[in-house]
Amino acid sequence: MSVSTREVTAGLAAAVVAAGPPPLPVLAPPWSIRPLAADGDDPLLVSRWMNEPHVDLFWEQAWPPEQWSAAISGQLAGDYSRPCLISYEKRPFAYVEIYRTPRDVVGLQYDADPYDLGIHLAIGDRERTGRGLGRAMVRAVAEGLRAADPLCRRLLADPDERHMMARRMFLGAGFQLMSISDLGHKRAALHVYEISPVTG
Repeated sequence: MSVSTREVTAGLAAAVVAAGPPPLPVLAPPWSIRPLAADGDDPLLVSRWMNEPHVDLFWEQAWPPEQWSAAISGQLAGDYSRPCLISYEKRPFAYVEIYRTPRDVVGLQYDADPYDLGIHLAIGDRERTGRGLGRAMVRAVAEGLRAADPLCRRLLADPDERHMMARRMFLGAGFQLMSISDLGHKRAALHVYEISPVTG
């Protein structure tokens, strides 16, 4: 599923436009994050990860590097999503997209605030899954986004309903299951992390 087919572009409220692009989370060692580049080695790395069977099963984006270069370039040019590389102990660990949920199909499934954020992630190397690192990364990203954007109220994740490992990871990182929703391209288990709970 390409990023462009998830993006909502029509009828955006002025407040959603004013919120601007998603920020990068503030991470501390052993974690680090940087935006991906559309040239150089980044598209090669993402393509290799996306062609891994455990990633392709749910992402279905086993594209060649040239197509990933175009996808990364498209994201960097807009305000909807930011493609990132997260490293653990300076070693590349995961492909992560941070996006504004009101600009995404997931934002149609709940009362989205203009500053709400969403996360898509893929841990590229199979041997690094199932060890608790993903849960630790998600928790670090959630807290890092709290620091990066004080106006953000919620962080959303939408793993495939069948992806039990991802669902356990998000629950273990402090997310709560909100609903099972049909997003058109998949049935998603929507999980929410309250970054700045609404009061009053």
